[in-house]
Order: sequence, then C-alpha cells, then structure tokens
Amino acid sequence: MNEVRWGIIGTGTIAQAFAADFAHAKTGALRAVASRSKEAADAFAERYDIELSMVDYYSLINSHEVDVIYVAVPHSLHFELTKACIKAGKHVLCEKPFTLNEAQAQELFELAAQHEVFVMEAMWTRFNPALEQAIEWVEEGEIGLLQSVQASFCFNATSQSEGRLFNKDLGGGALLDVGIYPIFLAQLFFGKPDFIQNQAVVGDTDVDVFEQLLLGWESGQLASLESSIISQQPNRAVLSGSDGYIEFGQEWYQTKTLTLVKNGGAEHAIEFDFPGLGYQFEVEEVNRCLQEGLLQSPNHSWEDTLNLLATMDEVRQDIGVYYPGEPEPCGHDCDIEHHHHEHGHHKH
Repeated sequence: MNEVRWGIIGTGTIAQAFAADFAHAKTGALRAVASRSKEAADAFAERYDIELSMVDYYSLINSHEVDVIYVAVPHSLHFELTKACIKAGKHVLCEKPFTLNEAQAQELFELAAQHEVFVMEAMWTRFNPALEQAIEWVEEGEIGLLQSVQASFCFNATSQSEGRLFNKDLGGGALLDVGIYPIFLAQLFFGKPDFIQNQAVVGDTDVDVFEQLLLGWESGQLASLESSIISQQPNRAVLSGSDGYIEFGQEWYQTKTLTLVKNGGAEHAIEFDFPGLGYQFEVEEVNRCLQEGLLQSPNHSWEDTLNLLATMDEVRQDIGVYYPGEPEPCGHDCDIEHHHHEHGHHKH
C-alpha cells in the first residue's frame, strides 16, 4: 500500500484535535472531510489544509480518494456510519465508544472480517508514549505484582447542558464519554472484570452524569474508577504494585509525565516530549496495521473493544440507562422508574 489516504467524518472538537495532530504523524495523508453543513466542511478543510470537503457523509464513504475513514460524530451514529464504511470497503478508525453496546460492535466486527477491512476503536490513549512506558514498566516487574488501578476522568460540562453529552438520543452520559477511559486502563492490565459494583447518579435527562465503579478480579486485583460530566478532577491515575507504584500526571489519558516510585522511596520521573495531544500515535498505528495487512490492531483489538462495551453494558443495565432502540430487560407492565430505586441509585 502506498501512502494511506485519510478522510474524516465530523468537524466537532475531537475531529479538530485529530486533524491538528495528524500533521505530526510520520505517515499518511489527510485528504478529505465531510460534514452535514457546507460551511463547516469548507472551514475545516481550509483550517487543516485538506483538499476535499464534502457535504454528505456518504459521498466521502463512497469516494475513491480515501482508504481509511475516521468517524468522529456523536456516539449514536457510530454504528450506522461505520457499517456503511465497511460495506464500501473502507478501513475505519471509529471514535470511542466504538458503538453504543456490545451487540452492535459484534455485528460490525463480523462484517469487517467478511469484507476484509481494518477496523479499530479510536482509543488514542493506548498509544500515548507515557502509557506505553507504563506498560513496559509493569511487564518488566518494576512495581512487582500489579494489584490495583485507580483512575478518574471527570469534567464539568453543565454549561453545555443542551449538548450531546446530556442527550439520550445521541448516546449521552458520563460512562460512554469519559468513564470508558478508566475502565480501559483497568482492563488493559487485568482483562474483563469478574465483579462489578457501581454507584451512579442519573440526571434529569435520564443519562448518567456521575459514577464510581469498583471492579474486581478472581485473582485478587481491584480497580477504583470515577467518571463525571458534572464535576472537575485532576484526573490522575495510579498503578499500585507490591514493589512500588506508577503515577500518571494530570489528565493521565493524554499526559506527558510519568513517575515510578519504588518501595523505600526511590523515584524515577520521565517527561515525554511530543507535539499536540497525541492523536498522531493512533494514526501511525492504523497505518502500520494497514501496511502489515492486519484487520485489527494487536494493541487495541476487537476483543478489547467488546470487553469494554460488555462492562459498560452491565453498568448501564444496573443503573437503568438505555438508549433508543435498545431492549430494556423487563416485562410490559414494568415501571421504568424502578430501575433507579432497585439499586439504591439517586436521581440527580
């Protein structure tokens, strides 16, 4: 494959960050962008020096000018657009959460295997140099036996209360948007949990706005995780082991600082120097996988994505948050409200 040609669907905040960082990727060319508004598409194309701007998502999906499409629209559209990309023979990097639930993801991965196209959830944090280093330290036994993960991703989005994050129809809520990151970190090291406990607050628009999760594994590991769209946090993460711990700097999911602290107090801090926010690293991973003819990344595989969604499905079922089109597990005469009381969750 010659230079990998990229297209972007969507022109929101995350598409902007991605396009800005694309300039720092060592491989690939950003060729096209599609938005439902001509003004938005044109402005985006001009700002990031993109040759083609399109007003219809499907024009891009069916275009012969691109090989890979980055899907950066609200969660509720991920399934439909990724499915269209796969059917058009396009490789896909789809923003997280890959789909609203595990069943949708399963269907897309089966389709991708049939059509032999590469598909990956855009878990950009996985490719951050600081996280790569932490994985290496854990594998090398620098902190002994890894026992626990503590991580949070909380920010206050209430000023955008009319926006997608609080909109049930667009797959809103804290869990899918930011809770996925701490869960990802825990499952990266321990796999899918054997036990899940949660406390959640469901807001006025019937999406979760704040939760604390405790995940447990038969082998004795624990993860304590927090996510919120109504409160701020330094958003640090700590990996604790028998011989020491690894601490990520603030905003751990995009941090450039990492500290290894050994029992006895010896500290080793590393500062990583990379431009932008680090979206370029997932671009390079996709390009590498395509050069090698892979259909999925060994570093963030289809199974990793399915396991993330399975955990989030279970949490949502427990707190009674469902999205349009999802089956609710109760009979016709059930009172929807009982979900909120059954598990001791609070209405916000």
